[in-house]
Amino acid sequence: MKSLIRMKPVSLAVAICLSPHLQAFAADESGVFTLGAIEVTEQSDSKGHVEIVTQEHIRSRGQTNAGEAIADVPGVSIQSGGRRAETRANIRGFDSRQITLNLDGIPIYIPYDGNIDLSRFLIADLSRIEISKSLGSLLEGPNNMGGSINLVTRRPDRAMEVDANIGFEAGKNGVFKNAQNIQVGSRLNERFYLSGGIARVFSDDFPLSDDLEPTLNGGTIYQDEGDRLHSGSESTTGNLKIGFTPNSEDEYALSYYRTEGRKDSPPYAGSADSVRYWDWPQWDKESLYYVGHTQFGQGYVKTRLFYDHFENALNSYDDDTYSSVTKGYAFRSQYDDHSIGGSIEAGVQLDNHLVKTALHIKHDEHKERDLNKDNATVDQSWRTYRGHTYSLGLEDHIQLSPQADLTLGYRHDIYELTLTDDGDPANAPQGSQEKDNFQIKTSYDLGAHRLFAGISLKSRFPNMKDLFSYRLGQAIPNVNLQAEQAIHYEIGSKGVSGSLNYQANLFYSDIEDAIESVTVASTECGGTTCLQNQNVGKATSKGAELKLNYPLNEQWDASLNYAYLLRDLADKTLVPTYSPEHTARASLDWYPQSKWNFGIDWRYQSDSETNTDGSRPVVAFSLWDLRAHYDINKNFSTDVVLKNALDSNYEIAEGDPMPGRTLWANLHARF
Repeated sequence: MKSLIRMKPVSLAVAICLSPHLQAFAADESGVFTLGAIEVTEQSDSKGHVEIVTQEHIRSRGQTNAGEAIADVPGVSIQSGGRRAETRANIRGFDSRQITLNLDGIPIYIPYDGNIDLSRFLIADLSRIEISKSLGSLLEGPNNMGGSINLVTRRPDRAMEVDANIGFEAGKNGVFKNAQNIQVGSRLNERFYLSGGIARVFSDDFPLSDDLEPTLNGGTIYQDEGDRLHSGSESTTGNLKIGFTPNSEDEYALSYYRTEGRKDSPPYAGSADSVRYWDWPQWDKESLYYVGHTQFGQGYVKTRLFYDHFENALNSYDDDTYSSVTKGYAFRSQYDDHSIGGSIEAGVQLDNHLVKTALHIKHDEHKERDLNKDNATVDQSWRTYRGHTYSLGLEDHIQLSPQADLTLGYRHDIYELTLTDDGDPANAPQGSQEKDNFQIKTSYDLGAHRLFAGISLKSRFPNMKDLFSYRLGQAIPNVNLQAEQAIHYEIGSKGVSGSLNYQANLFYSDIEDAIESVTVASTECGGTTCLQNQNVGKATSKGAELKLNYPLNEQWDASLNYAYLLRDLADKTLVPTYSPEHTARASLDWYPQSKWNFGIDWRYQSDSETNTDGSRPVVAFSLWDLRAHYDINKNFSTDVVLKNALDSNYEIAEGDPMPGRTLWANLHARF
């Protein structure tokens, strides 16, 4: 069996004819808060522009957070681990700063650096996850140059419903992870509904593969065999929603979402970088938001208002005791971020035109400070940065014929930084900057096949960290940094051929004015040079994605997805990071009886790089999972998943080994 995982990805995929269960991505509107969706499913997913991952798919794989869940989507690669111990997503080579994360359409990415740790968002609160790529609508809002991720919450459908789950994960040294959640909802009457819930996931240090070979770093081994040191985390989330449906067309909902947690950061276990000792004793985020939809004859108005708050603390310690903060690289840091804003979208059907317009407004405030060290007093006052983003878009969806349609889109974005508080007058705000975005896309139904194509120009404004971060004394700000942009070209087809369900996409993206860190002459960093972000980057991303699902007979189902990505940077001294050229996922499912489902999943990822200088490569890996699902009765079911069944040793970020063989088991109840 070990020889199998050394086979080429395409050869292996063809040999076993497997894939991640594509029907798991099919839309299921039961329990979905449709007001929070990116677009109406019939207008988006059926045209190949939006991928949907359902709650059922996530649960069957033993996944507990959004980062794990979206890893099955072709074109999405996950950046997991590293010094920040975060799970981030790359979409077709665009990193988490260049894509947006939304909760029911509300932007919740961190104002300061545009990033967010997807592992903090538990799937128990969600009905599904939507991933929009290069041809996603411009009306989704600004800064989604590379796409967007939308977490869609739940909405009750019945007079009373309860969804509860308890799960455990164990390795060779016993149970290290447990998860519990309960979600309760009620259709109080024809006009009102109420839902809420709480979820918790606790994880101790996870087990490593027996194949791990400890690495010397400067004569010291920082990670030995056994469990991954300092890799635990805890997250607790709560949600509450009250909705009003005065009739069959209108709906208004007020929602509250909060996640509280803490996480450890494992020490670097390779030989190409220094070792630091970090943890995050606080990682809290809350959102209060309103979404409403009102129908006016052939038109509608959809409104969103939101308040988003983020607090976290990061400690850097002297050594592996995680107890003292005295050395030059050690610190205690706090963030306190606020975002407030909203959007209004209006649409009207005029003959064969569905004309839409959307206005987005977002005001961000970032506050940061350092706390005293154990041996030194520092300035503990807050430093504050403020910025405002405005966006106005227009879209015309034209039904050319029963088989053909055309969509034209335009959006104008404005970003203005209004306050910088780093003590340097040279870094004062320099006024606003503006960017235009365009899109044209079309689709044509040819029997059981839908052909689609499009061109989209999208941009991303620099965030506060891009503009002002000193990188712990290694960099200088650049207040003149401008937006980066990409023009996307894409063609594809999806449909049914006999029993085969398929989707195939070809894409090409040309990136201009990309923000890159360059070396400049300066004495401000203690030497003769500093790093500085500048708009000097040019790059292309091109590739292909394929999804196949083939029911072999009434009991067997096979599927495959595969993604090819080739990123080419104009600066040949730099290497693309977290961009594997080949990724593939495969599944084979057996349904011997109506209550049973057995499956085998395979995942492959080719070589990738952790650092742009090419000094920290990650070798290709293959993983196998075995799973079983059993419906105990109409209310209870259970899932068991043997993850990394061959106990492969692998990394996503160099120097950060991932879990070895583990066993997940859960009990799910639904009433």
